[in-house]
Amino acid sequence: MEKVSLAIKLPKAFVPLVGVREEALPEEIEKLLAMELVRRGALTYTKAAELVSMSQAEFIAYLGTHHVSIFQLAPGEMREEVGS
Repeated sequence: MEKVSLAIKLPKAFVPLVGVREEALPEEIEKLLAMELVRRGALTYTKAAELVSMSQAEFIAYLGTHHVSIFQLAPGEMREEVGS
């Protein structure tokens, strides 16, 4: 898969807040971006998992640790699903 290289500068204060070693930041930022795109509905979790080289189960678990659901339903759709 083709990738884009970016050089970005982040405040050093972000490192401990992200919860990974500084060397692991690029990979974690990639996963965080994939997660945000899933949350926005721009990517499916299956495609996001593929793009960050994780199994679907691993990516679903990652989403869960960040309280992001794989079920992207509008409030009205949720009511229909549960029969309210």
